[in-house]
Amino acid sequence: MVTLALRTWLRYLVPLTLLAAIALAPVIAIALRMRAPVDPAGARAVVAAGWGLIAIAALGQLVLVGGAAGILRARPPQALQVSQPSQLRAFGAGLVQLVRAVVPCLAAAATIAIGGLALVVPGLVLLVLLALTGASPVRGVPAALADSIAAARTRLWAVALAVAAMLAIDVAIGVAAQRAFVVPLSRPPAPAQLAQVRLFVRVVVIALIVASPLPATVLATIRTRAAP
Repeated sequence: MVTLALRTWLRYLVPLTLLAAIALAPVIAIALRMRAPVDPAGARAVVAAGWGLIAIAALGQLVLVGGAAGILRARPPQALQVSQPSQLRAFGAGLVQLVRAVVPCLAAAATIAIGGLALVVPGLVLLVLLALTGASPVRGVPAALADSIAAARTRLWAVALAVAAMLAIDVAIGVAAQRAFVVPLSRPPAPAQLAQVRLFVRVVVIALIVASPLPATVLATIRTRAAP
């Protein structure tokens, strides 16, 4: 399963990255609208906003799972000696499923958020169970949520590990970017230092676009290889 996910990711890296940019479009738009801070308080606010974008990106990553599933379903079984879909056809198939995944994933995100308001653990459990919502082939929001839960329960540890890896990558991106671009400010802060704080946010977004396709493809592979 992991081998298939890696092969799909490598073969369709460009379509998957484009789909990641589409799935994370709201995050990209917010990052582009951010201005460089003018004082230390503004710098702290921008850093906090960057971490907020990482949290928001989780929704886009759930939607991206749908895009990756569309590409996987467009590929013929390995036993059939037929050509694989082109990059353009794979992108089209992924885009169709990605668009279909938006509303079910919004419902999944709302459910996860409500569970997280009670306690952290229920929110994480719901995140694992609903991580495959975007990859569901069934129509209708309730049916897609139920399908994700049923599929995740059959391979719970695999889904949990993939979700944990996705979250770990997101956190690692934030930590690495903050260490690289957010430096202690002098008094008064230099304009170059303040500009670097905004660069932190943009680097985070670019890294999310590049890194998100792999865990999304792993989750999509789990769902597409599960029983219908």
